[in-house]
Amino acid sequence: MRTLVLCAILVIGCSDRKLAPAAPPSYRFLPASPDVVVRVDLVRFRAWPPFAKVTPVALASLQRILDDTRRVCSLDVLAEASSVVLARRGELLAGDVTVIITGLAKAKITSCFATIAKAATALQLTIDGDLVHARVADKALASAAVLSTGELVIVSRGGQGVEPAAWKAEVNQGTTTPPAWATELDAKDPIAVRIVLGARTILASVQLADPLVVRGKVTTASEAAAKEDAVRLNAILSYLGQAKAGTGRIEPSGAVLHADFTATGAEIDAFVTTALPVLFGAGLPRDVATDAVAGPAACPTLAAAVASYLQTSLSKATASQRAELDAAMGTLLPALQKAYVDSCQADAWAASSIECHVSNATGLARFEKCRETLTDAQREHLDAALKAALNLGTRVDPTPP
Repeated sequence: MRTLVLCAILVIGCSDRKLAPAAPPSYRFLPASPDVVVRVDLVRFRAWPPFAKVTPVALASLQRILDDTRRVCSLDVLAEASSVVLARRGELLAGDVTVIITGLAKAKITSCFATIAKAATALQLTIDGDLVHARVADKALASAAVLSTGELVIVSRGGQGVEPAAWKAEVNQGTTTPPAWATELDAKDPIAVRIVLGARTILASVQLADPLVVRGKVTTASEAAAKEDAVRLNAILSYLGQAKAGTGRIEPSGAVLHADFTATGAEIDAFVTTALPVLFGAGLPRDVATDAVAGPAACPTLAAAVASYLQTSLSKATASQRAELDAAMGTLLPALQKAYVDSCQADAWAASSIECHVSNATGLARFEKCRETLTDAQREHLDAALKAALNLGTRVDPTPP
């Protein structure tokens, strides 16, 4: 579930921009077909004002390692590194993992390895020049190297380090081509993400500024799958919108979804506060989580809700208004029902938005307030459909219900 939410939050964007013409040579150590890849420009990330608020939550699982590295080696990775790339295929401790870190002083890296190697701990390091192998007891955990270009590369394949002779040959070879997917990562924004989740491939990037902008693209197996994903993404958008954490849009195009999300000013703080628990711990509230995995919601149920709303409106109208409405009901009701159902299906309303309208069909003010659960684009499309439905020769006030 958390992976799906992570995908949803990071995916909200359009990635039609030009991508990197070629991947850095160090990318040759990345897995051939990773599930998750994250690239972070730490220089620009540190310059972003919310950085200090973001990192304790986002890096909670790594905090102990980072603290120990700073304490034992006097090496502050977050403060000193220029960039980091993390790629993973399979489970963290049993799959393929590559970490590439740039910007660290080579003297500090080698000194840190030497310090750890001398310490009497369960982690055993074997150092061979610029190459390092890590073991715990009889299990090889990972292999590392400081490349001639300055990057620190750490690799674990199948949950183990690489055989020493093979690792030396791989590092010294230096001619292996980076995997083809590497050029798909956005090279301009401070954060770029590529995620493969089942039949979905997700590309996203994050612009850390004011406005904060998240852009991305989801490629699915079919148009039907894209519509299902649109429902899930709209549930996330509705949740963030209600938290006043920004606005977004989703644009399906066949089997592909394009979307973007923007937060400005105080919305950025709200986005950080709202999104971080979703990504790194607490998860979405139960109703939003249900929407995110439930698949397409039952848009046709809105027809009965609209009928109940109009009947309630009729019962509360004055005698003159009631006569006018009653006379127009035969034409007005099916037109409004069609406007709601068609808008819901075309824009993949979140289940929570549908449920709000259905549950409050006889509470006129509450029903009207349910509009706030829709995205800006969804409200705009609904308003256009309602306006067309209300211009059928009646003299009913064209305020959308």
